[in-house]
Amino acid sequence: MATQPIYDLATETLVAPTPVRRHLAIVPDAGNYDDLERTAPGIASRGVHPATLGLLVGVYAVMLLTFWTFFARDAATALVLTVVSVFMILYFGLIAGGIVLSDTPAPGEHLRSFPEFIKGPVDILTGTITGREAAIQMLFLPACMAVLATIIGIIARVS
Repeated sequence: MATQPIYDLATETLVAPTPVRRHLAIVPDAGNYDDLERTAPGIASRGVHPATLGLLVGVYAVMLLTFWTFFARDAATALVLTVVSVFMILYFGLIAGGIVLSDTPAPGEHLRSFPEFIKGPVDILTGTITGREAAIQMLFLPACMAVLATIIGIIARVS
């Protein structure tokens, strides 16, 4: 426990220090999450469309399904795949939590459709790109990994 000296204004002297109990509050008010929400005008028309994030989760789910389909032959491999599955669930849980606490559109702001997102602008750290470029950047590597996992799984089953 830390101590904190008290200054008595009437006698203009320091009084003996009293113990102070410190605590750490991770969430300021656990029942009120409105303070954590940040309104960002323009995010609905210049941000990443939620369907793109859904596609990203779907690609990783296909890759995980491929792992289970082609490689879960014995208990040891199933145990490893269980751990990998738990880590993927945690990973996407953290992403979902980040999305919940991320910038939200201003009230009444129009959320653009997926085709509008593909053709429209997306703000990133280094400037502005199209929605098509943003989707490719997000989905290309996971899609390649899913395809390669399928090819490796087929080769492993055939041999």
